[in-house]
Amino acid sequence: MRARPWAASIFCCLFFCSLGAQALVVDLADGDTITVHRLADTEKIKVDGRLDEDVWGNLPAYDEFVVIEPDTFARVPHRTLVRFAYGKAGLYVGIEMEQPKETLIKRLSGRDARQINRDSINLTLDTSGEGRYGYWFGVALGDSLMDGTVLPERHFTSDWDGAWRGASAETDHGWSAEMFIPWGTVSMPASGDTRRIGLYMSRKVAYIDERWGWPALPDTVPRFMSVLQPLEFAGVNPRQQYSIFPFVALGRDRIDQQTKHRVGADFFWRPSTNFQMSGTINPDFGNVESDDVVINLSATETFFPEKRLFFLEGQEVFVASPRADTRGGGVGNAGSPTTMVNTRRIGGKPRAVTLPAGGSLSKREEFKPVDLKGAVKATGQVGRFRYGVLAAAEDDVVIEATLAGSPYPIAQDGSDYGIARLLYEDSVDGDYRAFGVLSTAVLNQAGDALAQGVDAHYLSRDGKWKLDTQLFTSDIEGSERGYGGFLDAQYTIAKGVYQRVGLEYLDKHVDINDLGYLARNDSLRLRAAHIRTTSGLGWARDNQFDVRGFLQQNNDGYFTGGGIFFSDRLTLNNLSSVTMRINYNLRAYDDLNSEGNGTYRVKAMPSVSLKYSSDSTGTFSFGGGVSFSTEDLGGEHYSIGGGFTWNPSDQFTLHADINYRNRHGWLLHDEDRNMTTFNAEQWGPKLSIDYFLTARQQLRTSFQWVGIQAHEKEFFLVPLTPGDLIATAKPPGPSDSFGISQMVMQVRYRWELAPLSDLFVVYTRGADRAIGLRDNSFGDLLEDGWNNPIGDVFVVKLRYRFGS
Repeated sequence: MRARPWAASIFCCLFFCSLGAQALVVDLADGDTITVHRLADTEKIKVDGRLDEDVWGNLPAYDEFVVIEPDTFARVPHRTLVRFAYGKAGLYVGIEMEQPKETLIKRLSGRDARQINRDSINLTLDTSGEGRYGYWFGVALGDSLMDGTVLPERHFTSDWDGAWRGASAETDHGWSAEMFIPWGTVSMPASGDTRRIGLYMSRKVAYIDERWGWPALPDTVPRFMSVLQPLEFAGVNPRQQYSIFPFVALGRDRIDQQTKHRVGADFFWRPSTNFQMSGTINPDFGNVESDDVVINLSATETFFPEKRLFFLEGQEVFVASPRADTRGGGVGNAGSPTTMVNTRRIGGKPRAVTLPAGGSLSKREEFKPVDLKGAVKATGQVGRFRYGVLAAAEDDVVIEATLAGSPYPIAQDGSDYGIARLLYEDSVDGDYRAFGVLSTAVLNQAGDALAQGVDAHYLSRDGKWKLDTQLFTSDIEGSERGYGGFLDAQYTIAKGVYQRVGLEYLDKHVDINDLGYLARNDSLRLRAAHIRTTSGLGWARDNQFDVRGFLQQNNDGYFTGGGIFFSDRLTLNNLSSVTMRINYNLRAYDDLNSEGNGTYRVKAMPSVSLKYSSDSTGTFSFGGGVSFSTEDLGGEHYSIGGGFTWNPSDQFTLHADINYRNRHGWLLHDEDRNMTTFNAEQWGPKLSIDYFLTARQQLRTSFQWVGIQAHEKEFFLVPLTPGDLIATAKPPGPSDSFGISQMVMQVRYRWELAPLSDLFVVYTRGADRAIGLRDNSFGDLLEDGWNNPIGDVFVVKLRYRFGS
């Protein structure tokens, strides 16, 4: 039951009086530096979340938090007392968080689950001391941990898991937490006797769905890393650190009826504060969480984010522009990323094969991952320069095709991958400037693919102006060299009000998709966005309004896309929210979805959607939405969906979603110049169940299925010269009607035996079926997918960390 505000206020007053005699609370003035206490050899701290050691009681406490979500900067109703200490090994942070006990929300999760509304405390450290790079750490009530990296000015990612410790405990007056960050876990530049580190802390208070911060740096202000609270340390010279992670994995393929084992090792070496090397030998990624099911029948590839820990850690140095970030911020749709480094290509599916007449290839063989022999990565810095190199080698693969009903094996050589990055960063009079070069290579007997790029970045002293640009070129064996690039500018008009403009050019030959991701080439695009966040409305908590648009043409001068898109999310005082979108895509030419068989015109396409989400602080929350849009040639497209989350206890979470689509006139490419429209229905249920025996033991079951029934409607030919599609009679042959059944189910148990030491037990079953549609029901499609899997694998993996 949620506490009433007046009751919480009375509690605060009583608690302040009782606490005042016990804690020395220091008030900071602007520009003050905190000199952190160095522990004596006799002063010991056990990281259990309880702050019961004598040393904590003798340290000054800091309570500087204000409300930053919503960005009202209001005084907070509960105190947050933060204390710091350090030793030769690392930094200790102790936090006492006052709050009525009946309002505490504890929800256990796996690592880095930032989206869950629960009580948590987060720490960000600018270990460069100059706003150039840093790390963030989080402890949720119940001991679930979160961590990641941060780059200027506010580019947070969860793509790093460090060997640090955090713990929490409930107290008589709320809860408390402790963190220990070993110096050897983070990168730091060489320093003299005195080292400066920037600090930011935020606290999530779930029962009122607010975030409090110190310093007061909400997302609606432009500056972040350059204005953190300075901490000062004396004599911090981290020692050499190394770790070896041997592992053994045992897998059972239930389709091939084969049992396989794999033995390998990961390693990590940091000989100094500004250099680290990591590697993996004979890796196994069978414990990785499965991807979402996405059915994409267009010519534009779906981007899937990296989930393998080795490739995630230390990846921030290879991020050459904000466009590489796959996490959309705010209510507006951010679109696809543009990046020269997409490590999902490494150890991905085999290269495309050309089959002789009568040959066939199953989905299982087409998408099976290629094994890696090994990979190595090194990152570091020298003065103002940061650098990174990565190399990986794939094993050879045999694709089991068939020809005239007989086995037809196709041998492929594995690819070798290389990435090199150099970045220069500097601050002059408070302005941030950076210049970088990035080079990638994919080497294979079938042909090499090289790419090179340069990038530049600027942030003004007041944080209002932000500029990012990248130029790149591709050189693929057998193809012409291609060129492309973009320039993005952002100006902060006022708190919570941004204007963005971007210009990009891509010629017909640029292609960075052997190791990167580019949604399309052959385009000149102008795009803009205006974002406005308003808090403290009185009748509502906050509102975010976003309007953006773009205009695009190809290099032949044809207008290939454009539109204007309005989004608005209103969060009410009861913590529920309503999101509305109104979009209008202009009439344009489509030069992609005929698969190289010509360019045709599509109609203007309006769309509207409405979504409601309830308060997520309770045991049960729910949401749902409806949308309407039109198809390429004018047909109607309706969708409706909803879901709920149930948290009956701190240890159990059930989440379920279901979506339904009904499309009239869905236009798809058939073959050659033939195009067909379909009347189609699509169902997509999704279910996940998480149960935690402890914060370090998780059992997760997930199931997702997408089924489509599509009935042929009309037939068209792509014109020989760009124009409207030409209506035609049905071509000879069987019906184009089809059904698709894609499914993935995964049962995953993880036991964190020690920091970065784990036992995994994983069962995964997946299907990807496309069948000619007869009288199949959706139940038939689901049964067909379940009975004809392309993957059915059971894996047990043990990894243990040894080292300093």
